[in-house]
Amino acid sequence: MNTTTDASHAAGAARISHRGAIAAAVIGNWLEFFDFTVYGFFAVIIGRLFFPSADPTTSLLLSVATFAAGFITRPLGSVMLGVYADRKGRKAALNVTIMLMAASTGLIAIMPTYAQIGLAAPLLIVLARLVQGFSQGGEFGAATSALLEQGGGSRRGFRASWQLATQGGAALMGAGIAALLAAVLSKEALESWGWRVPFLIGVGIAPVGIFLRRRLADDPVGAHSHHGIERGVLHELFSKHLRTLLLITLAVMGGTVSTYILTFYMPTYAIHTLGMPMSLSMLVGVASGCVVLVMCPVFGLLSDRIRSRKLPILIGRGVLVLLLFPAFMLMARFPRLSVIMPLTSLMLVFYSMGSASEFALMCESFPRRVRATGISIAYALSVCVFGGTAQLVATWLVRVTGSKLAPAGYVAACVVVSLIAVSMLKETADQPLD
Repeated sequence: MNTTTDASHAAGAARISHRGAIAAAVIGNWLEFFDFTVYGFFAVIIGRLFFPSADPTTSLLLSVATFAAGFITRPLGSVMLGVYADRKGRKAALNVTIMLMAASTGLIAIMPTYAQIGLAAPLLIVLARLVQGFSQGGEFGAATSALLEQGGGSRRGFRASWQLATQGGAALMGAGIAALLAAVLSKEALESWGWRVPFLIGVGIAPVGIFLRRRLADDPVGAHSHHGIERGVLHELFSKHLRTLLLITLAVMGGTVSTYILTFYMPTYAIHTLGMPMSLSMLVGVASGCVVLVMCPVFGLLSDRIRSRKLPILIGRGVLVLLLFPAFMLMARFPRLSVIMPLTSLMLVFYSMGSASEFALMCESFPRRVRATGISIAYALSVCVFGGTAQLVATWLVRVTGSKLAPAGYVAACVVVSLIAVSMLKETADQPLD
C-alpha cells in the first residue's frame, strides 16, 4: 500500500517537474515574441515617434527595418551562446539570455523620442534590438534542447511544440494588451505613453523566468565536455553535420517567414495596406495567437502518436501554400474583420500543423554534444535572413508592385523551398535521443 502511494507521489512529482521544465525553457521565447508582437502592433506609432518623415510609408519602413536589425546579431549570439550551452550546460545559458532580453526590452520601454533627444533616440532603439537579437540567438538552441532532454524519450514532439505554442501565447497576450490599450486610451494618450505599457509588462516577465530557470535540473557532469575548447563544438558541427545544418536552415525558412507575416505583420498589413482601424486589426492578432497556442501542442502530440515528424510538416505546409493566394485576394477585396480573422486563423491552423513537429525534428537531427549550437545557428541564420526581414520585404513589395497580394507570394516561395528541404531530411521520430 505504501509502495503504491510512494510510486503515485513520485509520478506526480515527475509530472510537476516536467511541467516546470517546460515553463522554464519556454518563458524566454515567450518574452521575446511578446516584445515582437507589441513592436509589430505599434510599428506605425514607433515609426512616427522615432523615425519621423513627411512620408508615412517611409517612417513605417524605417520602423520595420529597426525590427529587422535585431536579427543581424542572432548568428553571433547563436555561435557564442550556443557553444556556451553545449559546454557549460543549458541552464547556465538560459539564465544569461533572459537577463539580456529583459535589459533590452526595458530600454525600449523608457526610451525618449526623436523630438526629445534627436538622433540618439533611433540609435538607442536599434541598440536595444541588437541586444535582443544576440540573446535570442542563443536562447532558442538552449531552450529547445532542454525541452527535449529533460523529459525522457516519450512525447518529444509534444514537448518541443511548446516552443512554438508560446509564440502564439505571446502574440495572444501582446495583441490582447495592445487591443485593450487602443480601446480605452485616446489616440493622443496611446501615442504619448500608452504604447510603452506592454514593454514594461514584458520586463516584468523576466523575474518569473529567472526564478523558474533556477529550478531547472543541472546538466550531467561531462555531458557537454569538449576538451575545454570551443573549437571542438564548431569543428564537429561543420565537419560532420554540415548537410544537416544547411537542410535544417532551409526547413526553418518556411516556418519563420509564415510566423512573421501571418502572426506579427498581419496587424500592420491590416492597418497600413487594408485601411482597418488599429483597434480592430489587433483582434486579428488575438485570434492568431489563440490558434497557434492551442493547435501546436495538438499537432506536436500527433507527431508522437503517428511516429512521424515529416508527414505533418509536408501536409500542413502544402495546404498552406494552396490557401495563401485565395486568402489574401479575399482579404484585399473585403477588408473587414469578419473576413480577415477567419482566413488568417485557417491559414495558421495549417501553419501550426506544418511547424509544430519541426522543432523536435531539428533537435533529433543533431547529437547532444553539438545540438544547442547546431539548432541555434540553423534557426538564427534562417530567421536573420528571412524571418527578420519578412515585414520589411512585405512592406516593400506592396509598395513597389502596388499589389496587396505581394506578401502571399513571398510566403509561398519560402514555404515551397522549406518543403523540399524537409523531404531531404531523415525521419527522426523513432530514433533514440542521445
